[in-house]
Amino acid sequence: LGSKMATALYLSFSFFSFVSPSVTNKLGAKMTMFWGTIGYAGLVAASLVYFENIESSFDFVVILGGISCGLGAALLWTAQGRLIMQYSDGTDNGHLFSIFWALFNMSALVGGLLTFFYFGNSSDDDDDASSTDGSAVLYVVFLSFIVLGALATQMLLPPKVVKAAAAQMAAGGSNSHSDLPLLDKEPEEEDVEEISKENWFSEMAATIAMFRTKRMMFLSLIFFYTGYNQPYQLNTFGNRIFQKQTIGLEMIIFYMSEIIGGLYVGSMLDQSAGNKLDQRKASKKCLLLFFVVTSLSFILCYFQEIGCAFTDSDDADCNTDKDEDKLSYTQLESLRPSIIFALWGFSDSQIQTYSYWLMGTLYDSGVEQARAVGFYKMIQSL
Repeated sequence: LGSKMATALYLSFSFFSFVSPSVTNKLGAKMTMFWGTIGYAGLVAASLVYFENIESSFDFVVILGGISCGLGAALLWTAQGRLIMQYSDGTDNGHLFSIFWALFNMSALVGGLLTFFYFGNSSDDDDDASSTDGSAVLYVVFLSFIVLGALATQMLLPPKVVKAAAAQMAAGGSNSHSDLPLLDKEPEEEDVEEISKENWFSEMAATIAMFRTKRMMFLSLIFFYTGYNQPYQLNTFGNRIFQKQTIGLEMIIFYMSEIIGGLYVGSMLDQSAGNKLDQRKASKKCLLLFFVVTSLSFILCYFQEIGCAFTDSDDADCNTDKDEDKLSYTQLESLRPSIIFALWGFSDSQIQTYSYWLMGTLYDSGVEQARAVGFYKMIQSL
């Protein structure tokens, strides 16, 4: 069931990423983010129905929930990407995205901490004693937070207001919070976010035209890489080698590296703002660093995997289904795969930050940025 739901989720994510730029450009980023977040709530609600009726044939509800989540993800990520790029004045594209990336990965960091301490204080008997009542309460909590998050998107300010406040602070014209334009007044009519005046057919035609450009065809190779690597890294590699508790620690290492890498690369790329030649140099420097870190990580991974491939399953930590026979964080042998996880997290944040910085640099208008992000997410989710 989990595989069917994931398949439905990513198929719908990929398909609706083709539609999401038009929705974002017609409704605006704030409203699109609201409905995108509600799409995530559909999966949680479907899971709640399933756990409350676990003995009935409610598998189709979970699959429908996956489709709802895929639709929501396409809308949310496209609108979020456009809004962050529009908040930038052209000199802080990387910095703004790296802040978002750090906050985004902090949730996974907390998940790693909870996993580490949960499995450090639980036994198999505790796991067997878990009930659907506990699951139901957990899903209700998740559902509540998602709905609150959806409502919170309506508190986001239009990009013009944020840019005006940033410019005023940079010029030294504001000495107190009460003087800031974003807190001083309601947005004027001319301050609202950019909305496309094209009809829906024209919007879709423009999206298709951008997707078919030579530039997007070249970028699709980078965009594809950003999505296909993590399933192997976090699921296949990690779950096969580490004990459950140690997986929590590896998640902490991975996502902490994501945060550090994103902040570093975002700052490095923004130092080139305003000069095309400097931007090219920064781009090459970023890609070279990405190549070195990624290559080193997979070289180490090769030596880790080759030991599993040519070792009897009874003797290899990575070829056993028994949790107690897998690697623990207390063993010295866990050092190399832990370094691999750190390098993977750092390299992933590099290419993610670089992709958003590049789209923000290449496209000026919010309408074009939404289309670029939609293409990026469509290729990434394949």
